Amino acid sequence: MHIVMVHRGMPPERIGGTYSYVYELGRGLAARGHRVDVIASTKASDVDTVTELEGMTVHSYVFRRLNPVYSTLQHLANTHRIFRGIHESDPVDVLSIHESQLGYKLARSPLGRSVCQVCTFHAPVFLEFRLNTDWRIKAEPSAIRRFVMRATESPLEYWQRRFENGVLDAADSIVVLSKYSRGHIENNFLSVDLGKVAIVPSGVDVARFRPADDRRAVREELGLDPDALHLITVRNLSPRMGLENLLRAMPAIHGSGAALGTKIVLSLVGGGALRETLERLAAELGVADSVRFAGRVSDEDLTRYYQAADLFVLPTEAMEGFGISTVEALSTNVPVVGTPAGATPEILSKIDERLLTRDTSPAAIADSVVSWLSWRAEDAGTTRYRDEVLSLYTWEGVTAQIEGHCEEQMRAFVDGRD
Repeated sequence: MHIVMVHRGMPPERIGGTYSYVYELGRGLAARGHRVDVIASTKASDVDTVTELEGMTVHSYVFRRLNPVYSTLQHLANTHRIFRGIHESDPVDVLSIHESQLGYKLARSPLGRSVCQVCTFHAPVFLEFRLNTDWRIKAEPSAIRRFVMRATESPLEYWQRRFENGVLDAADSIVVLSKYSRGHIENNFLSVDLGKVAIVPSGVDVARFRPADDRRAVREELGLDPDALHLITVRNLSPRMGLENLLRAMPAIHGSGAALGTKIVLSLVGGGALRETLERLAAELGVADSVRFAGRVSDEDLTRYYQAADLFVLPTEAMEGFGISTVEALSTNVPVVGTPAGATPEILSKIDERLLTRDTSPAAIADSVVSWLSWRAEDAGTTRYRDEVLSLYTWEGVTAQIEGHCEEQMRAFVDGRD
């Protein structure tokens, strides 16, 4: 098959989340003998570029953000232009759009409709925009800027939702990573035929995210206390991630550890707009000495932080479309205590119901972590967390599912045209 994927960016310029998903899936399909082209924007170059990456051909167009309207027009025009060139050179079998703001024009055009479209719906962008905008407005000190942000919020959200609905309607098939994401389509995009929605989870690099041979040595490499009990979370320090709730749970967690004679330390891995706010909160709560703000780290150190951990905590408040960090932690055989937000219950409830908090509050997070302290000895010598990943979430398995789905959809598309 000749597959063209459309997304906002690609590693190494953009990392994590959906960027890693497109990268891993694309190189996996290329390794299975398919031609894979990726259309993506770049801020790292002053000219359009075409590069080879892990068997994929990446077509990067120059992107300069000036305002939301102009930025969107840049994306729509460039993705359509580049796709036309690719298709004229070597006819495309499957168009895979991962970002509606980039692919709307292409998906709705005669050019896009001439090929089979298997889009991937990661999350409702308009809802993420609403949550993030509400936080930015509250944090903005200027009354004038708050007014402008409020005035533009509704029309921008309207167009984002329209783009998403348009791409989903045009698709011959829609891949989602969880039942939770399918529910967003059902509830927010009423014109979309749910019969064309297929659930295929994301994957994880199990060779990279694996248990350490010597956890103590890994902790020493990171400058962590080798004798403490280590909690970690890997998050963008932004709203909806629940990080303030996690910090508010730390006094109770720290106190329970002290009662057991155990020092408990939390590492927050990731950067973002809330860092200063979170640092102030940790100081106000009296847990600054027990909380380490690691910031953004290298890929190598990210793996080490997972390997150094005793427990991963996912305190998300909303919009967890899959939870790649959850699966990365499990792949290193680290248990995860997570809130019942988004798709997290779909992953954790199959392993152990005790890993799910009763809600997203600080008290619920604290209670579940403290409860884990009492039963964690049950896991001694087991590999049950990694075993779950090896059975369900390897990239080899996920890629095979996507490959089979695309081949099936392509055949149906061709048959429908005959």
